[in-house]
Amino acid sequence: MQPGSQLRLSEFCSLISDTLKKTFSDRTWWVLAEIKERNDKGEHIYFELVEKSENGKDIIARMNGNVWRREAVAAFRNFEDITGKRPERGMQVLVKAGVNYHPLYGLSLQLFDIDPQHMLGQLEMQRRKTISLLASKPGIRLADGVFSTPNKKLQLPVVIRRIAIITSASAAGYHDFTHTLTENIFRYKFECTPFFSILQGENAAEQMKLQLLNIYHETQKGKTFDAVVMIRGGGSQSDLLPFDDFNLAHAVARFPVPVITGIGHLKDESIVDMVANSTTKTPTQAAEFIIDHNRAFEEEIEGLRELLSLRVHNQLTKHHRRLDHTGAVLNNGTLQLLHTAENRIQRHREKIGTASLRLLSSASQRMGELQRNFPPLTRRLIEKQIHAMDLFSERVKNLHPENILKRGFAIVKKKEAYVVSAKQVKKEDAVEILLRDGMLEVKVDNVKHET
Repeated sequence: MQPGSQLRLSEFCSLISDTLKKTFSDRTWWVLAEIKERNDKGEHIYFELVEKSENGKDIIARMNGNVWRREAVAAFRNFEDITGKRPERGMQVLVKAGVNYHPLYGLSLQLFDIDPQHMLGQLEMQRRKTISLLASKPGIRLADGVFSTPNKKLQLPVVIRRIAIITSASAAGYHDFTHTLTENIFRYKFECTPFFSILQGENAAEQMKLQLLNIYHETQKGKTFDAVVMIRGGGSQSDLLPFDDFNLAHAVARFPVPVITGIGHLKDESIVDMVANSTTKTPTQAAEFIIDHNRAFEEEIEGLRELLSLRVHNQLTKHHRRLDHTGAVLNNGTLQLLHTAENRIQRHREKIGTASLRLLSSASQRMGELQRNFPPLTRRLIEKQIHAMDLFSERVKNLHPENILKRGFAIVKKKEAYVVSAKQVKKEDAVEILLRDGMLEVKVDNVKHET
C-alpha cells in the first residue's frame, strides 16, 4: 500500500455523500413499498420500507425512511382524510421520496408525500376481494351485483316497534333518527335500545360486530327486537371503510334479526348496505322508512275495515229486504194457517160432541149391566173368602201344641226356656219333658250332637 493512499472513514463517507448528491441531489421519485415498521419519535417519523417477493413472504429489498413531523402533517392528513387510514405497518404505499445520506446513520429515504389515490385503488381491490369472499360463503349468493343473504330473506314484522340501534352516542345522525321517530305525525310509539360503538377508525368494524353479538345475546335472554338499525351521520368517503369490513358484513348478512342501514352517504354504497335487509341513505330516511312501513300496515288495516264495513252494510241491506219479504210471506201464511186451524178445530169440536154422546150412552149401558151383575158377584166372593177362612182356622188348630202332643210328640224345656237344639243342653242339666198327659223331670246323662 502506498503511503497516503488510505482514507479515514469520515473521508470515505464524505466521498459517498458527495457522489450521492451529484447523482440524486434535488431529485425525487415515486417509490412503491410496504411499511414494515413505523416509529413516531421526537420531530421525526421513522419508517422501515420493504419490498417482498411474489410469494409475499421473502423480503427482496429494504430501506429506512423518515420524514419531519411538521412536513408530514399536511401530506399525511390529506392521505387520512381521503383514505380514512393512517400510514401503518403492513400497508402498501406509494411515497414521494428523495435520497438522504448521513455519515452516522447511513443511507435512507427522505419522504415528502404519500399518494392517497394509490391507497384508494388498494382499498377498491380489497373491497372487491371482500365481495367475492362473501359470495363464496354458505347461504350467500351474488347475482348481477346484487347480494342474496339470509338477512335479506327475513320478513320485516308488520309493525316495527322494538328497535336496537348501533350508532355513536355523539353522532348527529343518532339524534336525527330518534327525533324523527319521536315526532312522527301518526303518534306511533317506539322502544329504542342504543348499542353505542365508534363508527370510524381502525377498530370501528370490530366494535360494531361486537355490538351485533351483544344484541344477539339479548335476544337469547328473551328480549325481542323487530329490527336492528345501523346509523351514522355524514362524512368523507373514507368514513365508510369500516362498513366494507368482511367480518362485519358477514355478521350482518347472517344476522337473525332484519338489519336496516342509514349510514349517511347519498352516492356511495357500502358492503354492509349490500348485504343488509333494507338500505336507506341517511338516519332520517331510516326513521322515515320505519314510519312508512308501519303506516302501510295501518292503511291496509283501515282499507280492510272500510271494505268490511261496506260489505257488512250491503249484507245488512240484503238481509233487511229478505226479512221484509219473509215477514210478509210469514204474515200471510200465518193468517192462512190460523184460518185452517180454526176450521180444523171446529170439525174436531163437532166430532168430539158426537163421540162424547156415543161414549156416554155406552157407559150408561155398562153401568146398568154392572148394577145387575154386582150382587151375585159379591155373594160369590164373600162365600169364597169364608171357605178360605175355615180352611185356615182348621190348619191353625192342628198346629196347636196340645194337638202336636196328642200325636206323640214331646216338648223339652230347661228353666222355662224351650229347648230346640242339643247345643242348649249339657251333661248333668235338669230338663222337663212335656207329654200329652203329664210332665217328666229328668237329668241329662249324655249329650250327642249331630255331625
